[in-house]
Amino acid sequence: MVLSKTRILAALQCEKRLYLMLNHPELAISKKSPLAESGIAVGEQARKEFSDGVLVNRFQENVDPFTETSNYLKDENTVAIFEAGFRYQDTEVFVDILQRDDSMWNLIEVKSASSVKDNYIDDVTVQYMVLTNAGIKINRIELMYLNKNFVYQGDGNYDGLFIREDIAERVIAHRHTISDAVAHIRQNITEEEPVHHVDGHCKTPYNCEFKSYCEKQDGDYPVSWLPNAAVAIRKLHDDAIYDIRDIPIDMLSSETHLKVRRVTIDGHAELESNAAHILKRLDYPRYYLDFETINFAVPIWSGTRPSQQLPFQWSCHIQQRDGTTTHKDFLDVSGKDPRRKFAESLIAACGTAGPVIVYNKSFEKGIIKSLAGEYEDLKEQLLVINTRVFDLLPVMKKYYYHPAMKGSWSIKNVLTCLLPELRYSDLGDVQDGLMAQSAYLEIISGKLSKQEKDSLYADMLAYCELDTYAMLAIIDKVCS
Repeated sequence: MVLSKTRILAALQCEKRLYLMLNHPELAISKKSPLAESGIAVGEQARKEFSDGVLVNRFQENVDPFTETSNYLKDENTVAIFEAGFRYQDTEVFVDILQRDDSMWNLIEVKSASSVKDNYIDDVTVQYMVLTNAGIKINRIELMYLNKNFVYQGDGNYDGLFIREDIAERVIAHRHTISDAVAHIRQNITEEEPVHHVDGHCKTPYNCEFKSYCEKQDGDYPVSWLPNAAVAIRKLHDDAIYDIRDIPIDMLSSETHLKVRRVTIDGHAELESNAAHILKRLDYPRYYLDFETINFAVPIWSGTRPSQQLPFQWSCHIQQRDGTTTHKDFLDVSGKDPRRKFAESLIAACGTAGPVIVYNKSFEKGIIKSLAGEYEDLKEQLLVINTRVFDLLPVMKKYYYHPAMKGSWSIKNVLTCLLPELRYSDLGDVQDGLMAQSAYLEIISGKLSKQEKDSLYADMLAYCELDTYAMLAIIDKVCS
């Protein structure tokens, strides 16, 4: 069996994850993420800083990337190799950038982050171990990552986008640890599925694609559903307690955890009257507001930074005291910077009085504050909107829980439990925020037919509209 870098990193996170990757890949549940597109864009931009580099045809049929890499290494005119492939015994890696440095080489790993993370050291150490074992002499070991202070001027000049940090000392010191870990992985790959329970390691450093499968093994109501409970979950697992209904009451102290346990055992939703008392006091007109944003790792619009959250869509349901409602929205898929039009249309839609109701206020308020900082002439009007914001999330989290919410008060979970006739799964190709971002990227790519573009556009509108209608419907239900 070939141990790729991906497989080694998976095993370092969880040996069960590697087992499932090898034996039951069909159990994986992974969503298409715009982060993959960002990673590709960052890699392509990084290569432009090595203009004379050559790319190994890693995925081309009838081409052996390892042989092609070997040929480039022997060619003294080769100054840099992208996706260079190396194999030592049963382990293989591909290097983002290998730069010639006299008789030696510089190993450069490119990341679409803005800092050095511990798991990146694992990543690069695996590469370093294979390359040195394969006889490659390494001079420098660098991490090439995004400079969060870089501001794109819209002129095609990306000088200063990247920071190159020497991480050789950390990697070399880490080599023996990784070498021992790889040896352990080889020795412990078994035909039997390892026993591991869902815990914090399932999302650190990467979200595991097998988490749903493992949750089902832990019971109908796994203790991992307890929110913000890493220490408590580990203690429960140590005591062989895997289902919320089996937790002794004296093992929990958090009011939220006790509520989750109580409602799960009872089997019926709990909605406290305080929620209605609070929500009924909200004045009219009520503005139910939701945003969608995109963040380009490599900025494409003037005045923007790497991975900055940039709004391109909003939806707003407006409810009057007599119950009548209207809906307004904004969606710009022109591919041009939509922020000015976004801000102006938002101000026009939100009126001058009445609560602006959101779900998790830090997101919407953060975007509005960012827009206020960008457009001085709109600043006062935008910041006034922020003073009117009311967050529905804390009210629902404090006063409502249903056993089927799985320890999450996301608007989708709350809506599905309170109003099961309203389902995000009934929508088209856009059913969550990540799908909205992916749809946006597809549309502005210019690769879609008019029919495909129109269909995705309609799905984006429908998704964002349901987000704001969901808040209205939840409040009406709670107060009925």
